[in-house]
Amino acid sequence: MTTYQGPVTVVADDVDVTMQADLSVAKEGHWGGRLSDYEDADMFKVLASDSALMRLPDGKQGRFVLEGKLAPGQTAMGVLGSGPAPF
Repeated sequence: MTTYQGPVTVVADDVDVTMQADLSVAKEGHWGGRLSDYEDADMFKVLASDSALMRLPDGKQGRFVLEGKLAPGQTAMGVLGSGPAPF
């Protein structure tokens, strides 16, 4: 599968929450996309974390970093995955 749209669990430090993801794999093999449906406080904690993990409903998971700047009330945040795509 080269795309995934649906729920993911984001785990980073003391954050363990469900968000919505819209993810894809680029031709170069890199993966990323956007996260949405999150609480600002949770996403600020993910941004401050050195290690963030995304877990799909089937148990597959991958590490990622957030892309861009986060502003209060923002509705989506870009992500860039590392390693093999979990979907």
